[in-house]
Amino acid sequence: MKFYELRRSFFRKKLQIRRHFATKCTIRGTRGAKLPVDATFSGRSMVEMLGVLAIIGVLSVGAISGYSKAMMKYRLNKQAEALNLLLANSIQLSRQLPKSPSGWTYYNEMLQKLNLLPDTVYYDKTSDRLFDIFKNNIRFYSNSSSEYSYGLIFSLSNTTASFEVCQNIINVGKAFSSELLRLERNDNTSEAYVVKVLWGDKECTANRTCLKDVSLDDISNICEATDKDNTSFTFGFAW
Repeated sequence: MKFYELRRSFFRKKLQIRRHFATKCTIRGTRGAKLPVDATFSGRSMVEMLGVLAIIGVLSVGAISGYSKAMMKYRLNKQAEALNLLLANSIQLSRQLPKSPSGWTYYNEMLQKLNLLPDTVYYDKTSDRLFDIFKNNIRFYSNSSSEYSYGLIFSLSNTTASFEVCQNIINVGKAFSSELLRLERNDNTSEAYVVKVLWGDKECTANRTCLKDVSLDDISNICEATDKDNTSFTFGFAW
């Protein structure tokens, strides 16, 4: 009995050893096929995976931030180009129009029908107003009761890049200083209404702030006040 017991014990131990090495040396596939174990197989710890995800997250935030800044710069450039073209077309058209017989007359629809609107400016027939890429509204008018025959009123939204848009407006006005009589920054809630006047070449005198001479610091000071105040500002180009 002892001999058979020893023999059985020997074969049982041998079988355990074979199963042990078989498990270490092979992996069974999903369909039961035996696949050789490659010594290069290795796993990743949870800490390593979390580290990789954190790096990807940081890179994604940076990419989104950079894209947002690039898009804002693109829109500001488009807005400046549109305002420059719109002002030039309005001045040109006004030379062919009779002065308004009485009160205010608006020519927004005429600009649209004559195809004089920039691509990023659209005309809303319901309100009879023009809107730029930031949805600031614009009106081209003549006023018989004013000393200035024609003008372009630009109502600035204080919620969308108001500081940068303000800079665009003044820079465009500066480029047209020889054509303009004045550029006003108005506060619709102020009793004084007119907050700042920049004068064109024809009305520029020693005691006035002239458009052609306005500096970067002057523009920053005007636009910072516009950006900080929670009021509705308009800019008026008059010629």
